[in-house]
Amino acid sequence: MILWLNSSSAGKQNYLELRLNAPKGERILLDFNPLKTSDIPDWEAKWKDWHCYNNPLRIYLQDYEILLPYFKKIYPFVDASDGTLRQELDLCFDNWIEKNDWLKIIDEIENNLEHISDSEKKFLSDFIEWLKEALKHTTIIVVEGNL
Repeated sequence: MILWLNSSSAGKQNYLELRLNAPKGERILLDFNPLKTSDIPDWEAKWKDWHCYNNPLRIYLQDYEILLPYFKKIYPFVDASDGTLRQELDLCFDNWIEKNDWLKIIDEIENNLEHISDSEKKFLSDFIEWLKEALKHTTIIVVEGNL
């Protein structure tokens, strides 16, 4: 299985769409793109470096609202791109979230799974399964919104 696409294929990923309540016509979304990092000193990530993971995740606004309580557990968080403190997820722009924050989100979800409906449990389990797999290959996942 191809994990990272080459530079010329950046932006041609196969998005995994995770849906629970979001209608098919929903246009407002969040894309979860693992960052392909480099060991080169003073390396600066380019757009292609977070648009080359073969299977990024896409979640639509209505379903993101299910995730919101878990994201709130990491607020404020340090944006990994520039070190600024973010009070919340920016649904209009890039959010660079580090592995430790993702692990906190995963932990919060796992601790709450027994208290939710089966359909929501499946949605959240699929979400954390995707996160765990992506975090095997990166330390940063860039969440981009289009609001």
